[in-house]
Amino acid sequence: MIGNMTDEPKYAVEATQTSLAILEALVDSNDPVGVTALADIVGVSKSVAHNHLSTLRAAGYAVKRSDRYEASLRPLALGERTRDGFGFYQAAKQQLDNLAAATGETATLFVLEERGGVPVSISEPEGGWSAPFHAGERLPLHVNAPGKAILASLASDRVDRILDETDLVAPTSATIVDPAELTDELRQIRDDGVAFCRGEQYEGIIGVAAPLPQINGSRTAALGVCGPVNRLNGRYLREDITGQVLSTTKSIQVDLTAN
Repeated sequence: MIGNMTDEPKYAVEATQTSLAILEALVDSNDPVGVTALADIVGVSKSVAHNHLSTLRAAGYAVKRSDRYEASLRPLALGERTRDGFGFYQAAKQQLDNLAAATGETATLFVLEERGGVPVSISEPEGGWSAPFHAGERLPLHVNAPGKAILASLASDRVDRILDETDLVAPTSATIVDPAELTDELRQIRDDGVAFCRGEQYEGIIGVAAPLPQINGSRTAALGVCGPVNRLNGRYLREDITGQVLSTTKSIQVDLTAN
């Protein structure tokens, strides 16, 4: 989660916030959780927690096992249905898998959502690097290569609004949090057509990404490769991997145009 990523509602519905907090607590737990423990985690009474759990269970978002609860897989179905509604997804997914297989590296597909970047697909080849983030997780745009590629593809006034409204957190000492410096880098990314991340989200992790063309009103998106610096460095990163990323985005453009 990232602070200030969404607008705070003027009249927040407390009951909805409590239900979501309970659902997230269930997801975060590795084991089924009892009512008392959930009440303590969320900071509500046991009776309130039980009422919300009963409601979530009736709606199919929670499952009861003996006297404990766990999250159901219903949110997965909702997320997949949303993702499948993206006109570019099927073409991009096949190319993403091809990229991961060809390079032996982890390939990611991000879309713009509000003021964050969401990985809608992550392809991890056998023996490849495992990403520490998950599909569907909203991440800051300024800390990773796909996010910066997305920012660079937007109109300048929209970029300014996003940066003004976003808490430019610094996960590592390499993260760029100065708006002027970030704007300069985005200008360079527009010129080069490719974005790099050098330990700005996770120490020792390198990324390269390029924006996907918007065709027929498709979502703003970017495709990239990421992994540890001992794998992604030097000419291999600058030429081989970067070339594969750019070639893949062009192939996706051809597929989308053909359809």
